[in-house]
Amino acid sequence: MAKFSLHKEAILKRTCRMTVPAVLFMFLILAGVSLSCQNTTSAPQTSVEDLPLPAHGDTNLLIGVKTPPDEGRDHIWPDHPVEYKTMPPTSGPHFPDPTAPGFYTTRPAFGYLVHALEHGSVVIYYDPSKLTKEVEQSLKAFVKANDHQEFGVVAVPDPDFKYPFILTAWDKMLELQRYDAKVVRAFLAEYLNHGPESVTP
Repeated sequence: MAKFSLHKEAILKRTCRMTVPAVLFMFLILAGVSLSCQNTTSAPQTSVEDLPLPAHGDTNLLIGVKTPPDEGRDHIWPDHPVEYKTMPPTSGPHFPDPTAPGFYTTRPAFGYLVHALEHGSVVIYYDPSKLTKEVEQSLKAFVKANDHQEFGVVAVPDPDFKYPFILTAWDKMLELQRYDAKVVRAFLAEYLNHGPESVTP
């Protein structure tokens, strides 16, 4: 009976010696998994729209930019008839008040939009039938990220153009068959605040 008790005691001691390292090993594994999970759930990545604009746009993304003929910059009253040779207009006679930066569901008159271009804004025309929820969110994010007192992003609807998305700045135009936030960012970097009456932000 004594031998059995001694044998049982020895087994228990060996079990205890094995259990402590095993418990420590499992604790280290769980701690590592926890740290790994914390690392993978770090701060979310900044979206394309929220990134600061570089000094210039990526030329590879701006290959299709057109430079229509300049149509002048006379100021006229809203009741004065005006016809633009380039549509949507990128220059020409315009009304006294520029369109403020923002996302619009009704297009202001071209005379106000051209004045916004003169101040350095970028006017983006979109076809409402092609405006997905993701595209709308992207445009609104660009408006919010580049909203200055004198210039910014003006997004307006117009279904009458050949292309569903058209980016315009003073004397510049880029027609897009499909919306691409990276292209929009490159256009903004190159042409935002580059109108004849642009101001330093």
